[in-house]
Amino acid sequence: MRTVSRGGAFLNFELRSWNFKFPPSLALWALMLVVASGCAAPLDSIQVVLDRHARAVAKLPEEQQSRLLPYGEAVVGTKAEALLPEGVLTVEAARSTAVRANPDVHAAQARLETAAARIAEAEARYYPTVVFVHDSSRTFHTPASRNRLATSLQPSPVLPAGVEGNSLALTTLLNALRRPFAGLGGGIGGNTNPFSEHTTGLTMTWTIFDGYVREAQLLSAKYLRRASTESLMDVQRLIVRAVDTAYYQVQLAQEQSRIARADETFSEEQHRETKKLQAAGRATSADVDNFRVRVLTAQAKVSAAEGLRETGRVVLAELMGLPDVTLPKDLSLSPLGEETAEELAAIDQGPWLGKALANRPDILQLEEIVKSEEENVRATKGLYRPSVLASGSWGFDRGSNVHYEDDDQSSAAVVEFRWELFTGGARGARVRGAESHRAEAAATLNRLRLSVQAEVRKAIIDLTNAQTQIRLHRETVATALENRRVVQAGYLAGKENLNRLNEAQRDLITADADLALARIRLRQAWSDLDAAAANP
Repeated sequence: MRTVSRGGAFLNFELRSWNFKFPPSLALWALMLVVASGCAAPLDSIQVVLDRHARAVAKLPEEQQSRLLPYGEAVVGTKAEALLPEGVLTVEAARSTAVRANPDVHAAQARLETAAARIAEAEARYYPTVVFVHDSSRTFHTPASRNRLATSLQPSPVLPAGVEGNSLALTTLLNALRRPFAGLGGGIGGNTNPFSEHTTGLTMTWTIFDGYVREAQLLSAKYLRRASTESLMDVQRLIVRAVDTAYYQVQLAQEQSRIARADETFSEEQHRETKKLQAAGRATSADVDNFRVRVLTAQAKVSAAEGLRETGRVVLAELMGLPDVTLPKDLSLSPLGEETAEELAAIDQGPWLGKALANRPDILQLEEIVKSEEENVRATKGLYRPSVLASGSWGFDRGSNVHYEDDDQSSAAVVEFRWELFTGGARGARVRGAESHRAEAAATLNRLRLSVQAEVRKAIIDLTNAQTQIRLHRETVATALENRRVVQAGYLAGKENLNRLNEAQRDLITADADLALARIRLRQAWSDLDAAAANP
């Protein structure tokens, strides 16, 4: 029996009585064929590998945080109620509080810290691993067939993670070599005399070269860290958009409440005036009941608007991370202000589309993920290259007790060269799998770019439509208000009937409500466009 060691694995085979004679030239060609099979992989040039290595060992530059809204030093644990202003809550203050205290931001920051820890983990692969091992065993029966390399009764050595398949169990081998040959010290049935063995030692393993796999893994971890940074930015972008929607819902409810209260006030005035006309014999009880119905209808609309307002305040409190999901009663939202000339100005799609493709955090995140997948492909291709590991051990081995002496000391050093020449196609399958992941990430990125462009174009269409509707509804409200004034004067003078007055009031309320909705849609369209283009 002969034992041959190659690449840290033991290959056992028997030499029979067969005799083969290989010509030297045939052996040389066979060796070249084996080496060629081990190198059969589409690898980068050595200069490309060295350039990537230089980038990998360089310090990760600080990420640009200019597009991040300020969130303070210690975001996790920030109390949202301490960030609330007094009196009036503006939309800017609501955004700032939400990106500081929203739990989704905390979760995104935790994922960012995890990605940063992965970089440190990848960098640790450049350093040696030192393990302290102590084994104490008690053998009660030794079989007669025990030989020098039989170690089945001994506990498995403790090796560093990731080294079990590549490193020699030095201490175990040294112990095995010290054991007696088969049959010595016992009869055919085995030796029943129990004995103890104790081993204490330090084992060091250091990967000197692994085909540039570590460099690719380090670059992949850095790209994922940048992707996590963009993910945090994207979470803040979406939270700001959600805050705007909730805030504008409250403002819309306030406008609806204002319109309904104005309708209620007008109907109450007409109810009183109609009662006077009834007393003078110029109106019937049906006319009086008509305005009473309109008063009740207006009050119902006020109640509905109040419900919408309170619902929006709850949603806003949730987004802002308030513990009781309630805005303080004395904290009001700013009223709907007048539109500026910039908000009503025409816009060009080109610059907004370019800005979106360049600044959208989710696009940048996927771009970093694609780069990470490219490094994973390179790391997988590194399996075609050889690896070199250095191992060393120093310790003591003694039977019966742990009172070690100088004669019990043992030490060893090993340099292992490992090159997998044939794996049955496993490496090629792993490379194809990694390339498929990269292709999937690239396709997802292209799909997202199309979706972002569609989102920007839709926001611009909604914005343009809202601008047009505001101009039209403003003119409609002015005309309806003047028409109601004329009809109301004619009704009180007995020249206009009740139906005409109801119609004029209904037209005014409808036009005013449509104007308020168009103004809110304008602000929401601007918010959607800013979010779609990642406009700071």
